[in-house]
Amino acid sequence: MRKSAKIITALSVAGLAVAAGSAFTGTGVTKTGQASADQFVGGTVSQTVSGATLTTIAYGFDDADANTRVNSITLTFAGTVNGRAVAATPSGGSGGTFTCSATASNASSCTFVPADTETGYTGLTSLAVTVS
Repeated sequence: MRKSAKIITALSVAGLAVAAGSAFTGTGVTKTGQASADQFVGGTVSQTVSGATLTTIAYGFDDADANTRVNSITLTFAGTVNGRAVAATPSGGSGGTFTCSATASNASSCTFVPADTETGYTGLTSLAVTVS
């Protein structure tokens, strides 16, 4: 019994060491501690959709290297009738609004409309999409 308890304890400690080691080698982080240029690191955007089934959403950025100022949004839907009105309402950040085209071939493009002199919406944390 004692020998099996020692083996189980040793395996548990080894498992913890492996798990702890993998926590420091996450995807997107190089040995120098910097993410590659084409990745967005940190933050999330929650999306709420009503009136349609959204299949993909793609954000375009004004500042290609930093990806912090959203200036366009491309929405792709499933089975949506052409000509439906689309609204995209951002929140959680600052900037203007977005104007979206009517649905055509299950898609809509939204362009940034500045409130002042900004070139994109910054700090976006939530996007409400409505199709009517």
